[in-house]
Amino acid sequence: MVWKMPVGREKKPFWRKILFASKKVRSIILLNVITVVYASDILVVKGAEATMDPAAFSAVRFVMSAIPFLPFVFRARDNARTRNAGIELGFWLSLAYFIEAVGLLTSEAGRASFISLVTVIAVPLLDGMLGAIIPARTWFGVLMSTIGVAVLECSGSPPNIGDLLNFLSAIFFGIHMLRTEHISRSTEKENFLAILGYETCVAALFSTMWVFLGGWFDGEQDFLQSTWAWTELWNWIVAFPWIPALYTGVFSTGICSFIEFSAMRDVSAAETAIIYGLEPVWGAGFAWFLLGERWGAVGWIGATFVLGKYFSQSPRCLSTRREHENLNVD
Repeated sequence: MVWKMPVGREKKPFWRKILFASKKVRSIILLNVITVVYASDILVVKGAEATMDPAAFSAVRFVMSAIPFLPFVFRARDNARTRNAGIELGFWLSLAYFIEAVGLLTSEAGRASFISLVTVIAVPLLDGMLGAIIPARTWFGVLMSTIGVAVLECSGSPPNIGDLLNFLSAIFFGIHMLRTEHISRSTEKENFLAILGYETCVAALFSTMWVFLGGWFDGEQDFLQSTWAWTELWNWIVAFPWIPALYTGVFSTGICSFIEFSAMRDVSAAETAIIYGLEPVWGAGFAWFLLGERWGAVGWIGATFVLGKYFSQSPRCLSTRREHENLNVD
Protein backbone atom coordinates (compact mmCIF):
# COMPACT_ATOMS: atom_id res chain seq x y z
CA MET A 1 0.00 0.00 0.00
CA VAL A 2 1.46 3.33 -1.07
CA TRP A 3 0.61 6.40 0.94
CA LYS A 4 0.16 9.60 -1.07
CA MET A 5 0.48 13.05 0.36
CA PRO A 6 -2.79 15.00 0.05
CA VAL A 7 -2.71 17.76 -2.51
CA GLY A 8 -4.39 21.08 -1.72
CA ARG A 9 -7.16 22.37 -3.92
CA GLU A 10 -5.93 24.52 -6.74
CA LYS A 11 -7.07 28.09 -6.41
CA LYS A 12 -9.13 29.19 -9.40
CA PRO A 13 -8.27 32.44 -11.17
CA PHE A 14 -10.65 35.34 -10.64
CA TRP A 15 -11.87 35.30 -14.24
CA ARG A 16 -12.86 31.63 -13.92
CA LYS A 17 -14.81 32.41 -10.75
CA ILE A 18 -16.76 35.00 -12.72
CA LEU A 19 -17.37 32.88 -15.81
CA PHE A 20 -18.31 29.74 -13.87
CA ALA A 21 -20.32 31.45 -11.14
CA SER A 22 -23.99 30.75 -10.52
CA LYS A 23 -26.58 31.83 -13.04
CA LYS A 24 -27.80 34.61 -10.78
CA VAL A 25 -24.30 36.06 -10.33
CA ARG A 26 -23.71 36.04 -14.10
CA SER A 27 -27.11 37.64 -14.65
CA ILE A 28 -26.34 40.41 -12.15
CA ILE A 29 -23.01 41.09 -13.89
CA LEU A 30 -24.72 41.29 -17.29
CA LEU A 31 -27.41 43.63 -15.94
CA ASN A 32 -24.71 45.94 -14.58
CA VAL A 33 -23.04 45.98 -18.01
CA ILE A 34 -26.21 46.91 -19.87
CA THR A 35 -26.90 49.59 -17.25
CA VAL A 36 -23.93 51.49 -18.68
CA VAL A 37 -25.35 51.03 -22.19
CA TYR A 38 -28.80 52.30 -21.14
CA ALA A 39 -27.19 55.35 -19.52
CA SER A 40 -25.39 56.19 -22.75
CA ASP A 41 -28.68 55.70 -24.63
CA ILE A 42 -30.14 58.92 -23.19
CA LEU A 43 -27.07 60.83 -24.29
CA VAL A 44 -27.14 59.40 -27.83
CA VAL A 45 -30.87 60.04 -28.28
CA LYS A 46 -30.57 63.64 -27.07
CA GLY A 47 -27.66 64.22 -29.45
CA ALA A 48 -29.58 62.74 -32.40
CA GLU A 49 -32.66 64.84 -31.62
CA ALA A 50 -30.55 67.99 -32.00
CA THR A 51 -30.58 67.43 -35.78
CA MET A 52 -33.52 65.06 -36.32
CA ASP A 53 -37.21 64.92 -35.48
CA PRO A 54 -37.69 62.48 -32.52
CA ALA A 55 -40.58 60.70 -34.26
CA ALA A 56 -38.54 59.91 -37.37
CA PHE A 57 -35.52 58.87 -35.33
CA SER A 58 -37.62 56.55 -33.14
CA ALA A 59 -39.25 54.99 -36.20
CA VAL A 60 -35.92 54.14 -37.85
CA ARG A 61 -34.46 53.01 -34.55
CA PHE A 62 -37.18 50.47 -33.79
CA VAL A 63 -37.50 49.27 -37.37
CA MET A 64 -33.78 48.47 -37.31
CA SER A 65 -34.16 46.68 -33.98
CA ALA A 66 -37.12 44.62 -35.26
CA ILE A 67 -35.56 43.37 -38.51
CA PRO A 68 -33.24 40.72 -36.95
CA PHE A 69 -36.17 39.22 -35.00
CA LEU A 70 -38.59 38.87 -37.93
CA PRO A 71 -37.70 35.20 -38.69
CA PHE A 72 -38.50 34.25 -35.09
CA VAL A 73 -41.80 36.14 -35.21
CA PHE A 74 -42.77 34.28 -38.39
CA ARG A 75 -41.85 30.93 -36.86
CA ALA A 76 -44.00 31.58 -33.76
CA ARG A 77 -46.91 33.17 -35.63
CA ASP A 78 -49.34 30.45 -34.46
CA ASN A 79 -48.35 30.69 -30.78
CA ALA A 80 -51.03 32.96 -29.30
CA ARG A 81 -49.45 33.09 -25.84
CA THR A 82 -46.09 34.23 -27.21
CA ARG A 83 -47.77 36.76 -29.48
CA ASN A 84 -49.87 38.28 -26.69
CA ALA A 85 -46.91 38.49 -24.32
CA GLY A 86 -44.76 40.21 -26.93
CA ILE A 87 -47.50 42.70 -27.86
CA GLU A 88 -48.04 43.60 -24.21
CA LEU A 89 -44.34 44.19 -23.58
CA GLY A 90 -44.12 46.17 -26.81
CA PHE A 91 -46.95 48.42 -25.66
CA TRP A 92 -45.28 49.33 -22.36
CA LEU A 93 -41.90 49.70 -24.01
CA SER A 94 -43.31 51.99 -26.70
CA LEU A 95 -44.96 54.27 -24.16
CA ALA A 96 -41.77 54.52 -22.11
CA TYR A 97 -39.41 55.19 -25.03
CA PHE A 98 -41.67 57.62 -26.91
CA ILE A 99 -42.43 59.72 -23.83
CA GLU A 100 -38.70 59.74 -23.02
CA ALA A 101 -37.85 60.87 -26.57
CA VAL A 102 -40.27 63.81 -26.34
CA GLY A 103 -39.11 64.68 -22.84
CA LEU A 104 -35.46 64.85 -23.88
CA LEU A 105 -36.29 67.68 -26.30
CA THR A 106 -36.42 70.10 -23.35
CA SER A 107 -34.89 68.20 -20.41
CA GLU A 108 -31.16 68.04 -19.68
CA ALA A 109 -29.60 64.61 -20.24
CA GLY A 110 -28.00 64.49 -16.79
CA ARG A 111 -31.21 65.45 -15.02
CA ALA A 112 -33.20 62.97 -17.13
CA SER A 113 -30.82 60.22 -16.00
CA PHE A 114 -31.52 60.93 -12.34
CA ILE A 115 -35.26 61.27 -12.90
CA SER A 116 -35.16 57.81 -14.50
CA LEU A 117 -34.29 56.54 -11.02
CA VAL A 118 -38.02 56.85 -10.30
CA THR A 119 -38.21 53.37 -11.85
CA VAL A 120 -36.43 52.06 -8.73
CA ILE A 121 -39.28 53.53 -6.68
CA ALA A 122 -42.07 52.42 -8.99
CA VAL A 123 -41.08 48.76 -9.19
CA PRO A 124 -41.36 47.88 -5.45
CA LEU A 125 -44.49 49.99 -5.09
CA LEU A 126 -46.19 48.33 -8.04
CA ASP A 127 -44.92 44.99 -6.77
CA GLY A 128 -46.62 45.72 -3.45
CA MET A 129 -49.90 46.26 -5.25
CA LEU A 130 -49.50 42.76 -6.69
CA GLY A 131 -49.14 41.21 -3.23
CA ALA A 132 -45.55 41.70 -2.11
CA ILE A 133 -44.89 43.08 1.39
CA ILE A 134 -43.18 46.48 1.29
CA PRO A 135 -40.80 46.92 4.28
CA ALA A 136 -40.17 50.17 6.09
CA ARG A 137 -36.76 50.49 4.44
CA THR A 138 -38.43 50.76 1.05
CA TRP A 139 -40.70 53.57 2.23
CA PHE A 140 -37.64 55.35 3.61
CA GLY A 141 -35.97 54.96 0.23
CA VAL A 142 -39.04 56.34 -1.53
CA LEU A 143 -38.94 59.40 0.75
CA MET A 144 -35.22 59.97 0.07
CA SER A 145 -35.71 59.70 -3.68
CA THR A 146 -38.69 62.06 -3.63
CA ILE A 147 -36.69 64.68 -1.73
CA GLY A 148 -33.68 64.12 -3.98
CA VAL A 149 -35.59 64.54 -7.23
CA ALA A 150 -37.36 67.64 -5.85
CA VAL A 151 -34.04 69.22 -4.84
CA LEU A 152 -32.49 68.22 -8.15
CA GLU A 153 -35.27 70.02 -9.99
CA CYS A 154 -34.22 73.25 -8.26
CA SER A 155 -30.71 73.12 -9.74
CA GLY A 156 -29.51 74.02 -13.21
CA SER A 157 -32.21 75.11 -15.65
CA PRO A 158 -35.79 75.65 -14.39
CA PRO A 159 -38.11 72.60 -14.30
CA ASN A 160 -40.05 72.06 -17.52
CA ILE A 161 -42.55 69.74 -19.18
CA GLY A 162 -39.69 67.50 -20.33
CA ASP A 163 -38.90 66.61 -16.72
CA LEU A 164 -42.52 65.57 -16.14
CA LEU A 165 -42.48 63.42 -19.28
CA ASN A 166 -39.26 61.73 -18.16
CA PHE A 167 -40.93 61.03 -14.81
CA LEU A 168 -43.87 59.33 -16.57
CA SER A 169 -41.44 57.43 -18.79
CA ALA A 170 -39.73 56.02 -15.71
CA ILE A 171 -43.10 54.76 -14.42
CA PHE A 172 -43.79 52.92 -17.68
CA PHE A 173 -40.28 51.44 -17.67
CA GLY A 174 -41.07 50.09 -14.19
CA ILE A 175 -44.28 48.44 -15.40
CA HIS A 176 -42.39 46.97 -18.35
CA MET A 177 -39.73 45.61 -15.98
CA LEU A 178 -42.29 43.87 -13.76
CA ARG A 179 -44.09 42.30 -16.69
CA THR A 180 -40.76 41.22 -18.22
CA GLU A 181 -39.90 39.33 -15.04
CA HIS A 182 -43.26 37.57 -14.89
CA ILE A 183 -43.36 36.69 -18.58
CA SER A 184 -39.72 35.54 -18.78
CA ARG A 185 -40.26 33.06 -15.92
CA SER A 186 -43.36 31.57 -17.48
CA THR A 187 -41.93 31.31 -21.01
CA GLU A 188 -39.74 28.61 -22.50
CA LYS A 189 -36.30 29.79 -23.60
CA GLU A 190 -36.88 28.87 -27.23
CA ASN A 191 -39.64 31.51 -27.37
CA PHE A 192 -37.53 34.38 -26.02
CA LEU A 193 -36.50 35.72 -29.41
CA ALA A 194 -40.07 35.50 -30.73
CA ILE A 195 -41.39 37.54 -27.80
CA LEU A 196 -38.67 40.14 -28.32
CA GLY A 197 -39.56 40.15 -32.01
CA TYR A 198 -43.21 40.95 -31.32
CA GLU A 199 -42.12 43.54 -28.76
CA THR A 200 -39.85 45.41 -31.16
CA CYS A 201 -42.35 45.10 -34.02
CA VAL A 202 -45.03 46.78 -31.89
CA ALA A 203 -42.59 49.57 -31.04
CA ALA A 204 -41.68 49.94 -34.72
CA LEU A 205 -45.36 50.08 -35.72
CA PHE A 206 -46.25 52.69 -33.10
CA SER A 207 -43.22 54.83 -33.95
CA THR A 208 -44.06 54.74 -37.68
CA MET A 209 -47.64 55.77 -36.89
CA TRP A 210 -46.20 58.60 -34.79
CA VAL A 211 -44.31 59.91 -37.83
CA PHE A 212 -47.33 60.05 -40.13
CA LEU A 213 -49.97 61.07 -37.60
CA GLY A 214 -47.64 63.68 -36.12
CA GLY A 215 -47.06 65.28 -39.50
CA TRP A 216 -50.80 65.22 -40.26
CA PHE A 217 -51.95 66.78 -36.97
CA ASP A 218 -49.20 69.40 -37.07
CA GLY A 219 -51.03 70.87 -40.05
CA GLU A 220 -48.26 70.36 -42.59
CA GLN A 221 -50.21 70.37 -45.84
CA ASP A 222 -47.30 69.09 -47.92
CA PHE A 223 -46.29 66.42 -45.43
CA LEU A 224 -46.90 63.39 -47.63
CA GLN A 225 -45.61 65.01 -50.81
CA SER A 226 -42.38 66.30 -49.31
CA THR A 227 -41.75 63.06 -47.48
CA TRP A 228 -41.89 60.89 -50.59
CA ALA A 229 -40.33 63.28 -53.15
CA TRP A 230 -37.09 61.75 -54.39
CA THR A 231 -34.98 64.86 -53.77
CA GLU A 232 -36.31 65.36 -50.25
CA LEU A 233 -36.00 61.66 -49.51
CA TRP A 234 -32.35 61.56 -50.61
CA ASN A 235 -31.48 64.65 -48.56
CA TRP A 236 -33.20 63.08 -45.56
CA ILE A 237 -31.23 59.83 -45.96
CA VAL A 238 -27.93 61.70 -46.21
CA ALA A 239 -28.64 63.88 -43.16
CA PHE A 240 -30.05 61.09 -40.99
CA PRO A 241 -27.89 60.05 -37.96
CA TRP A 242 -27.49 56.40 -38.94
CA ILE A 243 -24.79 55.52 -36.41
CA PRO A 244 -26.86 56.65 -33.38
CA ALA A 245 -29.89 54.84 -34.82
CA LEU A 246 -27.85 51.67 -35.28
CA TYR A 247 -26.44 51.93 -31.76
CA THR A 248 -29.78 52.56 -30.05
CA GLY A 249 -31.76 50.23 -32.30
CA VAL A 250 -29.67 47.09 -32.70
CA PHE A 251 -27.41 47.32 -29.66
CA SER A 252 -29.14 49.10 -26.78
CA THR A 253 -32.64 47.94 -27.76
CA GLY A 254 -32.26 44.57 -29.50
CA ILE A 255 -29.22 42.94 -27.91
CA CYS A 256 -29.62 44.51 -24.47
CA SER A 257 -33.32 43.60 -24.36
CA PHE A 258 -32.44 39.96 -25.00
CA ILE A 259 -29.83 40.06 -22.21
CA GLU A 260 -32.32 41.68 -19.85
CA PHE A 261 -35.08 39.21 -20.69
CA SER A 262 -32.78 36.23 -20.13
CA ALA A 263 -31.25 37.62 -16.93
CA MET A 264 -34.61 38.31 -15.30
CA ARG A 265 -35.34 34.60 -15.16
CA ASP A 266 -32.86 34.57 -12.25
CA VAL A 267 -32.98 38.18 -10.98
CA SER A 268 -36.24 39.67 -9.71
CA ALA A 269 -37.68 42.95 -10.96
CA ALA A 270 -36.93 44.64 -7.61
CA GLU A 271 -33.30 43.52 -7.77
CA THR A 272 -33.05 44.59 -11.41
CA ALA A 273 -34.45 48.02 -10.56
CA ILE A 274 -31.82 48.46 -7.85
CA ILE A 275 -29.07 47.51 -10.31
CA TYR A 276 -30.48 49.99 -12.84
CA GLY A 277 -30.32 52.57 -10.05
CA LEU A 278 -26.70 53.15 -11.07
CA GLU A 279 -27.84 54.36 -14.50
CA PRO A 280 -28.12 58.00 -13.33
CA VAL A 281 -24.53 57.92 -12.11
CA TRP A 282 -23.28 56.82 -15.52
CA GLY A 283 -25.71 59.11 -17.36
CA ALA A 284 -24.73 62.17 -15.35
CA GLY A 285 -21.07 61.31 -15.89
CA PHE A 286 -21.55 61.07 -19.66
CA ALA A 287 -23.48 64.36 -19.70
CA TRP A 288 -20.77 66.03 -17.58
CA PHE A 289 -17.85 65.02 -19.78
CA LEU A 290 -19.47 64.95 -23.25
CA LEU A 291 -22.23 67.57 -23.11
CA GLY A 292 -20.74 69.96 -20.57
CA GLU A 293 -23.86 69.94 -18.39
CA ARG A 294 -23.12 71.32 -14.91
CA TRP A 295 -25.07 71.40 -11.66
CA GLY A 296 -24.81 73.71 -8.69
CA ALA A 297 -24.33 72.68 -5.06
CA VAL A 298 -28.09 72.18 -4.66
CA GLY A 299 -28.12 69.74 -7.57
CA TRP A 300 -25.39 67.61 -6.04
CA ILE A 301 -27.27 67.54 -2.73
CA GLY A 302 -30.34 66.24 -4.55
CA ALA A 303 -28.26 63.64 -6.37
CA THR A 304 -26.83 62.53 -3.02
CA PHE A 305 -30.32 61.92 -1.68
CA VAL A 306 -31.21 59.89 -4.76
CA LEU A 307 -28.07 57.77 -4.59
CA GLY A 308 -28.54 57.37 -0.83
CA LYS A 309 -31.81 55.63 -1.63
CA TYR A 310 -29.97 53.31 -4.01
CA PHE A 311 -27.37 52.26 -1.45
CA SER A 312 -29.95 51.90 1.33
CA GLN A 313 -31.94 49.49 -0.82
CA SER A 314 -29.04 47.51 -2.34
CA PRO A 315 -28.26 45.24 0.65
CA ARG A 316 -31.86 44.14 0.98
CA CYS A 317 -32.61 43.61 -2.71
CA LEU A 318 -29.36 41.79 -3.48
CA SER A 319 -29.55 39.45 -0.47
CA THR A 320 -33.23 38.52 -0.41
CA ARG A 321 -35.89 37.54 -2.89
CA ARG A 322 -39.61 38.04 -2.81
CA GLU A 323 -41.57 35.12 -1.42
CA HIS A 324 -43.77 34.90 -4.48
CA GLU A 325 -41.09 35.43 -7.17
CA ASN A 326 -41.25 31.80 -8.27
CA LEU A 327 -44.93 32.01 -9.08
CA ASN A 328 -45.69 31.85 -12.75
CA VAL A 329 -47.79 34.80 -13.85
CA ASP A 330 -49.29 34.61 -17.29
